[in-house]
Amino acid sequence: MGFSEFFGKVTDTVMNTGKQVGGAVSDKAKEAREYARDAVEVANLKNQISSNKTTLKDNYAALGEFYYNKYKDDPSAEVVENVRAIGDLEQAIKDLEDKVNEIKDAQAEARAAREAAKEAAREEAEAAAASATEAVDDELAKVKETVEEIKEDIEDAVDDNIEE
Repeated sequence: MGFSEFFGKVTDTVMNTGKQVGGAVSDKAKEAREYARDAVEVANLKNQISSNKTTLKDNYAALGEFYYNKYKDDPSAEVVENVRAIGDLEQAIKDLEDKVNEIKDAQAEARAAREAAKEAAREEAEAAAASATEAVDDELAKVKETVEEIKEDIEDAVDDNIEE
């Protein structure tokens, strides 16, 4: 076997191996595409099912609400317990909403009382400061008056000493 024949066989082996690997990769890629396509389709179908179930529940609820509102005062025996339970729940909801509103009102009153107390304290502090300022001004005026009197006494004493 010659050098060229050896390299020919190696080249053929490499080419055949490449084709096999390429074919396997191509097959796996095709499988992955099909799997992804199926997964997307299943997800879309499940989404549609979920959406339809939600719509179905909404329609049942609307039908039940219609029936309740129409026949709540004179329900058939088969549903009297359900009608009574709905009425009890509606009353319980109203009672709970009333309690929530009472708590909110109490909180608002407490906030208003705190704000009023803060404002009163601020006004009281301002009045006290004004009163203190006035008292200081009065005392300062008295001190100035006393200083003036002392100054006059000193000037008189100086004048008396100069004359003597």
